[in-house]
Amino acid sequence: MVNGIKLTHIATGYPEDIPLNSKEMQLAMDKTNINKSWEMVVASVYERLGIWIEGNYELEKLVINGEERPLH
Repeated sequence: MVNGIKLTHIATGYPEDIPLNSKEMQLAMDKTNINKSWEMVVASVYERLGIWIEGNYELEKLVINGEERPLH
């Protein structure tokens, strides 16, 4: 995965990689309004993939150009 997020499903413990589009990546890296931007990422991923992140997954890493980084 070039750009996206690495997650772990809370109920199953299975890892999940979700590629993010350019707008989602921009929001995921936003430092000005972190909570609002993250809400927009969650909503966009749900619209695009039908995956609801909040409450279902633990956030592990942000992947930028193939390089893993901590999310916070």
